[in-house]
Amino acid sequence: MTRYALRTAATGVLIIFGAATLVFFIMRIAPGDQALVLLGPDATGAEVAAARTRLGLDQPLPVQYWHYLTQLATLDFGDSYRFGRPAFELVLSRLPASVELTLVATLMAMTGVVLGALAGAYRGRWIDRGISGFALFLYSMPPFWIGIMLILVMALQFRLLPSAGTGTPAHIVLPALTLAAPFTALLTRITRSSVADTMAETYVQRSYAKGLSTREVVTGHVVRNAATPVVTVGALHVSTLLGGAVIVESVFTWPGLGSLLVTAVANRDYSIVQAAVLLIAVIVVCCNVAADLIAARLDPRVRLGASA
Repeated sequence: MTRYALRTAATGVLIIFGAATLVFFIMRIAPGDQALVLLGPDATGAEVAAARTRLGLDQPLPVQYWHYLTQLATLDFGDSYRFGRPAFELVLSRLPASVELTLVATLMAMTGVVLGALAGAYRGRWIDRGISGFALFLYSMPPFWIGIMLILVMALQFRLLPSAGTGTPAHIVLPALTLAAPFTALLTRITRSSVADTMAETYVQRSYAKGLSTREVVTGHVVRNAATPVVTVGALHVSTLLGGAVIVESVFTWPGLGSLLVTAVANRDYSIVQAAVLLIAVIVVCCNVAADLIAARLDPRVRLGASA
């Protein structure tokens, strides 16, 4: 198990390094000039050249990349030219709001596990068809459309919840519901499929032959064996939650990492974009490493297959 954990962690480090490298080169080769964005369209050629020198953009790309790697080793991404603060400090200040939104959305989405288990345990019956249809509907709806509909109905029509901003626990309900909707549908479908496949196993049929009820069979035998794909897919979907938070935070003006990243990309604020992408990559990789280790603990075949 230790060897498997070290191999998984090493792979995660390589992925983080690859993400950091990719965002550096994408930002440099993208159309536009950071110095021109900083100074505005009325700047003279001399002013733009001076700004490029100050920002280090006049140096060859390999030299810029080397300086970037040396700064990366100390988590020094430089200052944001737009906000006048260290980029990594600014990114960390926005992270708690995004983590809060993601955690609440994840807790809401856990209802998909219960719904999927019910659908899988009663496969082919009315409860399975109803839950599967509901999950398909949620999964087919774009998150931004769900957010707009929630604002129109819950905030404007019935005035039950605030439509934007922060300050009270009620402010997080609508953005969290919007973010959780597709995740709930995904967990429902994955859990339903995994539970249904496990229910068809011989040992489950023997449990029924011993006189156990469906509830006893599911909770005592099926859940553990069906959990591996659910845990794996759930952790992988964290990246989707963080990516979807960019849109959700913009719709609900939630002051998180996603809205900061949108502003930084629009203004070609390299420091913030690089710091934010690296932090998101670290979070996603850590969640996936944890999922791999949990899956290996739940099902020894996972780590045995990786060691083969």
